[in-house]
Amino acid sequence: MSDTHDKGSGVPEGTREQATAIDDGDGDAEEARLVPRGNPLRPRGAAVFAAGALAAFVVMALAPQYRWGVPLGALAVVVATLGLLDLLGTFDDPPGRVAARVGVRALLGPLALLGGALAALFALISLSVAGYLPSTPFSRDGASPLAALAASAVAIPAAFLAAVVGAFRLGERLGPYRVDESGAPRPLLRRHGFWLVTLVTLLYLPMLGSHSLTDPWETHYGEVAREILARNDWISLWWAQDGWFWSKPVLDFWMQALAMAAFGVRYRSGEMLSAAAEGRTPWPEWAVRLPIFALTLVAAVLLYKAISRTFSRRAGLLAGVVLATMPQWFLVSHQTMTDMPFVATMSAAMALLLLGIHTDEAEEARVYQVELGRLKVGLSVYHLVLGAIVACALPQILYLLSRHVEISPAPFGVKLHRDVFSAGSPGNCGLPGNEACRAFLPVVPGLLPVLQALIWAQTLGIVLYASWGERRVQRLLFLAAWFFAALSTMAKGPAGFGLPVLCALAYVVVSGRYRDLLKMEIPVGLLVLACVALPWFIAMYARHGQPFTDRLLFHDMFKRAFTHVHDTNEGDDVSFRYYVWQLGYAMFPWTGLVPASLVWWLRRREGGITSEPGSTDARKTDASVFLAMWFLFGFALFSLMLTKFHHYILPAIPPAAMLTGILLDDMLRLEGAGGLARRLDGAASPALSARARAAVGYERAMLGAVAIAAAILVFFVGRDLAMAREGQPSQARLLHLFSYNYKRPWPPSLDFSATLWAFTAGAAALTFLLMVARFRRHVLYALLSLAVVFTAWGLDVYFVRTSPHWGQRETLLAYVRASREVPGPLVAYQMNWKGENFYGGNRLATFVSTGKKFQDYINEQKKKGVKTFYFVTEHGRTNSLSNELGSPRVFEKLTSLELNNKFLVVRATFE
Repeated sequence: MSDTHDKGSGVPEGTREQATAIDDGDGDAEEARLVPRGNPLRPRGAAVFAAGALAAFVVMALAPQYRWGVPLGALAVVVATLGLLDLLGTFDDPPGRVAARVGVRALLGPLALLGGALAALFALISLSVAGYLPSTPFSRDGASPLAALAASAVAIPAAFLAAVVGAFRLGERLGPYRVDESGAPRPLLRRHGFWLVTLVTLLYLPMLGSHSLTDPWETHYGEVAREILARNDWISLWWAQDGWFWSKPVLDFWMQALAMAAFGVRYRSGEMLSAAAEGRTPWPEWAVRLPIFALTLVAAVLLYKAISRTFSRRAGLLAGVVLATMPQWFLVSHQTMTDMPFVATMSAAMALLLLGIHTDEAEEARVYQVELGRLKVGLSVYHLVLGAIVACALPQILYLLSRHVEISPAPFGVKLHRDVFSAGSPGNCGLPGNEACRAFLPVVPGLLPVLQALIWAQTLGIVLYASWGERRVQRLLFLAAWFFAALSTMAKGPAGFGLPVLCALAYVVVSGRYRDLLKMEIPVGLLVLACVALPWFIAMYARHGQPFTDRLLFHDMFKRAFTHVHDTNEGDDVSFRYYVWQLGYAMFPWTGLVPASLVWWLRRREGGITSEPGSTDARKTDASVFLAMWFLFGFALFSLMLTKFHHYILPAIPPAAMLTGILLDDMLRLEGAGGLARRLDGAASPALSARARAAVGYERAMLGAVAIAAAILVFFVGRDLAMAREGQPSQARLLHLFSYNYKRPWPPSLDFSATLWAFTAGAAALTFLLMVARFRRHVLYALLSLAVVFTAWGLDVYFVRTSPHWGQRETLLAYVRASREVPGPLVAYQMNWKGENFYGGNRLATFVSTGKKFQDYINEQKKKGVKTFYFVTEHGRTNSLSNELGSPRVFEKLTSLELNNKFLVVRATFE
C-alpha cells in the first residue's frame, strides 16, 4: 500500500522503478536476476500480520469450543494474509504497472451488492441447516412443494448468482472486467463464462442439500469430518467404532468440518438431527456438500478459460456445458467423497497449466489501484495466487504451534504442554462399539509440532521471497497450478500432483518445447507443494508413526493398485473393458461423440480448415495433445489398477468433455462450411479454392459417419440404462457411478424406465440428425437442451427420490421423532455403514456382529429400567433381531420399504 508521497518506503513515487532495479551500468541487471526484486518492505504490515496471526492462534489454542470459533479464526487468517502481503510491499507496485485507478466510493455499490448477497447466502444456508427452511418438495416435514422450492431451491441459487453479479460489477468498476481480451467492452450478459456459471448454479445448487448423504462414502467421510469438530482435533482423524481413520488424506474432511462449523451444524454427540425433536427438519447436507459444489464450479470455470483462450469462447462454453451434463460429473458433484476434491482441483491445475503454456512469457500482471484518500492499494492477480498459498499454509503452521498451548478463558490461564491427543468419540466413550477415551503422546517425540511449524514457516518464507517481485502472468499461472496440485494431493494422495506433472512432461516431449520446463516454476512449485500439502502428512506420521503410513500409502494406495482391496466386482470383467463399459454411462448422452472427439484433433496436423482465418492451428493442436494425454494417462492409470470402483475413472471425464466441446464447436463452424469455401473462393487461387471445397466435403462426410455411429452407440447405452432385465441393474447404473455395492436391489416403489427411454430416444435421434449439415446448428442446440434437462432430472428427481433408499437420513429422523413421545436408546444391529453414526451423532450402541455381547447389553439396560429400545438395521435382519431380543411385547417397524428398502427403524418394548 502506498500514499500520495510514498511514505514508508523513502522512495519518490516517480523513481520507484529505478530504485527497485540493480543497475551496474548495462541496464539489463534486473532481467538477469534469478529472483525478481520485490517492492520495499512495509513495516506496518507486520503489525496487521501479527494481530491476525495472534487472533487465529488464540482461537486454535482455546480449550473450550465456541460457535463463532471457526468463522472468527478464518477471518483472522485473512487479516494475517493481507498483513503479510502488505509487509512485502506487494500493494505498492510502481505507476508504470497500474492499468486503472478508481476511488473507493465508486466501489461501494458493487461491494454492497456482493456483501449483501454473500450475507443472504450465508443466512439462507444456516437457516436450512437449522431446519427453519424446507429444502425439497419430496420432504415429509409438512411443507408444501411450492413453499419448499421458494424457500431454498430458489432463494439459495438466487443469492449465489447475486453474489456472482456483485463480483462482476466490482471487477468492472475496478478494471479487470471493463473490457475483454480484445480490448472491447463486453457486458455481463454477453460473457460466455457468466452463462456457464449460471447454468451450473441452476443445475447443481437447488437440491444440493435436499437429500440424504449416501452410504457408505458420504456418510463415512461425513462422520470423520463431524468427529474433527466433536473431538476438536484437526490432525488425528477418527471414525465411529473403527478407531483411527488413516485411509484417506485430509482435504475433504477439513472442508466439510469448516463448513459444518461455519453454518451451525450440530456436530456434538447425538445432536446432528436434534432439531427434529424441536419440531424442525434440519438439513446438515447443505453445509456438508457446499464445498464440493464450490470446487466443481471453480474447475468448470478454469477449464472454460483454458479452452476459450486457446480455441474460442464458444468452444469453452460448449465444453463446459458438456462437462456439466455428464452424469458421473454431476452426480459426484453432489457427493462428499474424496474424488471430486481430488479431480476438481487437479482439473483446475491442468487448466492453469494449459493457460500458462499459451501465455506470453513477457506479459506482466495488470495492477488496479484503489484510492482510499491518501492511501493507494494496488491489486493484481499476484495477490490472488500468493494470497491463496499463504491462506492455506499459514493456518496449518499456526495450528501446529497451538498444539503446545492451552488457553482457558474462565478462569483465565495459559498452560504449556507437549503435544497430547486423544482417542475416542467425546460423549460416546464407553458405548458398545466405541473405544474408551484416552490420551496419547506422539510416536515420534522428537518431531515436535513447534519444530514442524518452523520448518513449514521457513518453506513458506522461501516461496514468498522467490515470488516477491514476480509479476509475470505466465509464472503466476504456473504457481497457481502448483497450488491446486497441492490441494489435489491433500485430497487423495500423490496422484494429485503426479498426473499433472506426467501430462506436462508428455506434452513437452510431444511438442518438443523443452525450454518450457524452465518456465514452469518447478523449484518454487515443489516448495508450494511442500508447505501446503505436506504438513498434515508429517504431523500424522509424528503422532502415529509407521502404522499410519502402512495403512495410507501401502494398503490404500499401493495395494489398491496391485491387488483387490474392498472392491465389489465379483463376476465382472475388470480388464481394459471395465472402464470403457462404465464411461458409456458416465458420459451419456455424449457417449457417442466422445470417441470421435478423442481423435478429431489429429486432423489439425494435416491442415484441417476448421480454424478461423488468422488463428494459430499450432496452439490448438498443442492444447488438443495436452487434453488427449490427460485422458490417456488418466484412463491407463486407473485401468491398470486391480482395485476398481466405477467412480475411479472420474479423472478421465474432464479432458473428454473438453475435447467433445471442441468437436461441437467445429461442427458449428462447419455447419456453414459451404460458406467457408465460398469465402475462400475468389480470395485465393483456384487450386486453393478447389482444395478447400474438397476438404469441406471430406469433413462433412466424416461428421456424417460420426453422427450415425454415435447415435447407434448412444441408443445401446441408453437401452442399458432404461431396460429392465433379469439380473441387470438397469435404472441403478447411474447410482453405480459413485456407489459401493453394485448388487444392491432396486426399490420396487421407484420406476424411471419410461423417462430413461424418452431420454434415450431423444438423444439417439438428435445425435443421428447431426449428420445433416443444414440443420446441424439447431439439432446441436436441441441436443444441448436435452442434456441440460437430463441433468436437471438426474439431480432434482432421480437422485432426490432414490437417496432415501441409499442413505439413512429418513430412518434416523424417524427415530428422533418417535423418541420424543417414547424415549429409548438407539442401537445399531449388525450395522457398519456409518450413516447411523453420522446422523445419530455417534450416540448409539453399535453391534457389527451380535450374540452374547449384544444380549448382555440389552439385559443390562433392562435392569436399569429401560423398557423401550430403538434399533436401526436392515430389513432382512428383523427376524433374527426379534429372536435375539426374546420376542418383546411390542416389536414394530417404524419405517417402511417404500421409504427405505435397505434400512429401517424398529421399536421394541418389554414388560
